[in-house]
Amino acid sequence: MELVNQTTEILKQGTELMKNPTISGAITGLFGWLKGILGKKSAKEKLELIEQNKHNEGTIAGLEANLEFILEDNKDLQTQLAEKVKEVELLMDKAGVQAITKNNNIRIKGNSKVFQDINDSTISDNSITQTHKGRGDNIAGNKIINK
Repeated sequence: MELVNQTTEILKQGTELMKNPTISGAITGLFGWLKGILGKKSAKEKLELIEQNKHNEGTIAGLEANLEFILEDNKDLQTQLAEKVKEVELLMDKAGVQAITKNNNIRIKGNSKVFQDINDSTISDNSITQTHKGRGDNIAGNKIINK
């Protein structure tokens, strides 16, 4: 759900955004609103970890799953969250703060090598070259793969 993705992208930056006086009130309001709709104690704990900037990707994924479950088939909550996210994004634009987003697009043609950026990593050539020989399909067992 795109709304959940937008929300978690904002939450991941929450600690930094709270330092900005233009945005801090809206971020605090978003965290407070989310605490109010999250029913499970574990979901609230995940939100607190994010708020304290002590989260990891598992924490984010867990919170996303909780939000998707809560928002599913609840148009009223979806509308309320969309308004809060829009308010934060407008204030971010006003303050000149760029939302951190990342898209990975991969197009493979011929013998191109594919690299994908992973958070806090160095990209290196760790590709494997494969040569296929033979005729027919793999079921017959006459294709040989040389690494």
